[in-house]
This record gives sequence, C-alpha cells and structure tokens, in this order.
Amino acid sequence: MPTDLALLRLLQLFDSQFPVGAFAHSSGVETYAALGGSVADLRQILQAQIELGWGRSELAAAYLAWRDSGDGSGPPTPEGRWRLEELGRTLDALKAVPSIRDTSIGLGRRTLDLVRRLYPESHFEIARPHHAIVVGVVARRLGVDARDLLLAFAQSLAMGTLTAAIRCMPVSPAQAQELLIEAHPRISLAVEQAIADPEASLFTCTPALDIRSHQQAHLHTRLFQS
Repeated sequence: MPTDLALLRLLQLFDSQFPVGAFAHSSGVETYAALGGSVADLRQILQAQIELGWGRSELAAAYLAWRDSGDGSGPPTPEGRWRLEELGRTLDALKAVPSIRDTSIGLGRRTLDLVRRLYPESHFEIARPHHAIVVGVVARRLGVDARDLLLAFAQSLAMGTLTAAIRCMPVSPAQAQELLIEAHPRISLAVEQAIADPEASLFTCTPALDIRSHQQAHLHTRLFQS
C-alpha cells in the first residue's frame, strides 16, 4: 500500500491536469516556431535540453532537494534547510534569462500552494521556491523514490516541450511521441548522471535556447506566456 500511494502521488504531481500552469510556457519553442521550426529542429531542441539544459540543472537540483530535505518524516534539519536555500540561489544564477527564472519560481510557488491544500503535512517554506526544488522536497515527503522522481520529472519536462511544439509547429501528436521514444535513452542517462554526481550535473550550457526564450517576449503574436 505505501508503494502504491507513492506511485499514485508521483503520477498526480506530474500529471498534465495538475493545475500549476506549466502548459502556459514553451521555453523558447514558440520563437523557433515563428522562425519556421520543423520536426528536425524540435529533435535538436529536445536533445540540447536533455544533454545540456534541464537534463542537467533541473534533474540535479531535484535530486539534491530530495536528498537534503531529510528523511521525509519532518522538516529539514538546519543544515538541510541552509543547503536548500543555497540551491535556490544557485538556480537563480543558472537561469540568467528573467523569463526562465520567473517561470521556475512561479511554477514552484503554485505547486507549493496546491500541496498546502492537498498534502498539508508535506508543505514547507523556502525563499526561492524553484520548481525543481519544490518537487524534490515534496516527493521525498510523499515517499517517492529518487530515481522514480527524476524519471517522471524528466518525462514531464520533455512532454512540456513536445506539447508546446504540437500547438505552434507543424508537428503531429504521433510525431511528438516518436521523438519522446527517441529521447528515452538520453533521459535515462541524464537521470543516472544526476544521481551519481549531482554537483557536477548542476549546470546549463544552452545559449541558443536562452536567446530564443528571451526573444519570445517580443514576438508579434504569442500563444505562451514564456
């Protein structure tokens, strides 16, 4: 029963109907669409995100938050809380584009607000509630295994990119699923790296994606907030 509950809670946390507003963000995909992006471009975008973007920073941050949040039976220790706050400042620095940084904090804050309502015992406070930190701590408190957490988190991030592309690029749902299957080995490797050495994985190097994310705010017409 505890294992079943943990899995069900994990599925709920990353369900597309979990009302935190993740669907409203494309992370620069909309800019690529405005420039004539295709399935081939989308494949490269997703690969870059996994190998040098969120597949590094977000997965490593979620794992560190899961690891440093204690055993899940109570609040983090003073040392653990200090590490979580330091992790939040690190993510601030890594997310140099304001829209990316604000989106991360906004998603984290809305997730915390919903967790306060659904699972009051799992709620906590943090000055910079980046989404990766929030899901890491909450998953630990809900009894979710670290590897399961990172696999589900990565799948949801990949589907966020693909779903955005379906709405603004000439990409069909079936093509998006094919790209997701292609990405699964890379996702598995990224999860393995994040668990094996999270400190070394805590970086990003996606300047083109960052530029497109910044440019999205200046498009003539837009479907997504960021």
